[in-house]
Amino acid sequence: MMDRTAEAGRDLIAVTGATGFIGAHLLSRLDKQQRPTRALIRTKKNRAINAPSTTEVMAGSLQDHAAILALLDGAKTCVHLAGATTAVDANGFHAANVIGTYNMAACAVKAGIEHFICVSSQAARAPLISDYAASKAMSENALNAFAAEMRITIIRPPAVIGAGDPMLQPMFDLIRSGWLPAPAEPKGAPRAFAVISVEDLVTEIIETIDRPQSDQVLLEPCSIPSTNWAEVASAVSQVYDRRVRVIRIWPALMTSLGLCADAFSKLTRRPLSVSRNKVRELLAVDWTYDQPVRDAMTLGEVFAASLGEDHPK
Repeated sequence: MMDRTAEAGRDLIAVTGATGFIGAHLLSRLDKQQRPTRALIRTKKNRAINAPSTTEVMAGSLQDHAAILALLDGAKTCVHLAGATTAVDANGFHAANVIGTYNMAACAVKAGIEHFICVSSQAARAPLISDYAASKAMSENALNAFAAEMRITIIRPPAVIGAGDPMLQPMFDLIRSGWLPAPAEPKGAPRAFAVISVEDLVTEIIETIDRPQSDQVLLEPCSIPSTNWAEVASAVSQVYDRRVRVIRIWPALMTSLGLCADAFSKLTRRPLSVSRNKVRELLAVDWTYDQPVRDAMTLGEVFAASLGEDHPK
């Protein structure tokens, strides 16, 4: 195990959700910068943990206050990434996202954390659209109780795109075959959404860690403020230098699939990536943002990096 004190004038950074898609990219970048981190990781049978050399791994959960306090001991900054993106029901989202965030913040105050960075979700903008969105909005609201006791920054990324995301892997596999599944468009303007590359998001998180005291509590970073499925297909076609066709799926069919997935999930008590709630999020017309981050990747670069291809010059 590494020393718990900061090395070479660098402060120790505590991280939750380190084994997730974003967390793994964050630890990798911080390791390249030789910055000491400590990660709270849930232990699972036969689970291999490949943490960077600069990361101290601690076993525990968001319900284990002793483990959380041990995670935070000696750190000045906590990056809270852990949470649930899938759950069997609303209670599952509430336990992981709302109660988990409250527990982290309460322990952070007790441990003397100076800066608590909560990576939330763009879905928190529309809490009525799904159980997940409601839980992210409530988790942000839960932080209000601690705003007078420590500096809090909330980061709301839109759809995060990058290599190594198991939830997006089926879509990437279809893209490689020349197909991009997408909802059929409503009459009028197409569905528009913002995206951010995982690399741009990690940059934003690290810049937030290093940023001096600021009154800006809520950040909504993106690489592409507004795009649509046709533009994604065009960008990916340029990456592969061949046509990628959009497969339009009727919203009614997507809803039916979501309901079937919900029934199966409740029967088996196993959450699935497809659900009625997730379909509601996909069918929303406007998930756009206003401004991209500084030096943001282009849409083609985002998908080229995600697909492991070189972007055409």
